[in-house]
Amino acid sequence: MAKLKIAKSFNKMSLSEQESYLVNKIYELHALEDAYRRMLGKIRGGSKQSLPDDDERPDLIELKSA
Repeated sequence: MAKLKIAKSFNKMSLSEQESYLVNKIYELHALEDAYRRMLGKIRGGSKQSLPDDDERPDLIELKSA
């Protein structure tokens, strides 16, 4: 099982804050899963996908494309 990444201040949060934090984490995970599923569907459909390099800064990418 994967290790959960929880905020360091989680233990100091009230119950409602903990619930809100965990609900937001679930929404983030669902969005990430949806993005992976869509990309996988495109790849299985025969469309090659390419991602931008994470190492490059966004402002440099804009300069290179101009």
